[in-house]
Amino acid sequence: MKRSEHAATVVARLATDLFQAEASQDEAVNQLGRLAQSLTRSRRESGLSATVGQAAFDALADAVTAQIGAQRAMVVLHEALADVKRNTSFRGVQMGGLEKDGEPYPRPTGLALVS
Repeated sequence: MKRSEHAATVVARLATDLFQAEASQDEAVNQLGRLAQSLTRSRRESGLSATVGQAAFDALADAVTAQIGAQRAMVVLHEALADVKRNTSFRGVQMGGLEKDGEPYPRPTGLALVS
């Protein structure tokens, strides 16, 4: 295998794993949003006071905060990998996705407005 082919294989594998990890984190945030909706709906449908189960909501808020922090760390990781690619022999490998321009990419979310 040529050196350039090997480099392309390494970058492609890393990019695939990175994008899958990012997608998993997006899905985790999505699921936490669904859980928030379910907790709210379940409490309301059960006729429980807003004070009942507040500890569960507080714990969920902590989980959301932690997940958003993990997403922030993934952004830093993404940028660090792009720097590695730019500053090594991998810079010549044409592989989209590791370098992002300043434009945010829209990501589908499953979150819905809770009334």
